[in-house]
Amino acid sequence: MIAALMLLWNLSQLWRETNSHAATSHGIKAFTQKKYADAAKSFGSANAISPSPRRAFNLGTAQIAAGNREVGSSTLAKAVADPHLRADALFNRGNSALSSNAFDYAIHDYADVLRLRPTDRGAKRNLEIALARKSMQQRRSSGSRQPQKGASPQPNPQQPQPAPEQKQKEDANVEALLRSVQQQEQEELTRLHRPKPEKVHVGW
Repeated sequence: MIAALMLLWNLSQLWRETNSHAATSHGIKAFTQKKYADAAKSFGSANAISPSPRRAFNLGTAQIAAGNREVGSSTLAKAVADPHLRADALFNRGNSALSSNAFDYAIHDYADVLRLRPTDRGAKRNLEIALARKSMQQRRSSGSRQPQKGASPQPNPQQPQPAPEQKQKEDANVEALLRSVQQQEQEELTRLHRPKPEKVHVGW
């Protein structure tokens, strides 16, 4: 009786692993062909059959590529716990945040990638983009604030204001940085770190 139960359990495991592996293979093929919605569906099936951090990484990456950034970022959080996937998961989540103009989140994730992989050029470049865009956003929002009616704005003696020429030069530098990396950024955002192929380990 115990032997029969063990055999049934092993057959069940084999079925789950085989079907999960097949769904993952379909997902990787669809992702390579840039059919991101199909990839997310296949990776979702694989993860539903046999959940794992690697399958969560694949699913989250495909969800982000398909445009479901918030859902994909949440899914990637499950892969961040795996030390082998952490850097790639943070990088892809940072790309999602950068695409959504959530600069603080992007900066945090890229900085964490660089702590794990100090020579990661993609993370370094995207961190620079996120910092530059955040700086421009802050300048625009502070420039668009209107003083209240009847109130005259008072300069803050503790905080020196940049001269107009200096501010224009800073803005030009930021614009130049953004222009110089725009093409590379587009490549990074569309070419997320690839889904991870998986090995099937089935023991009898």
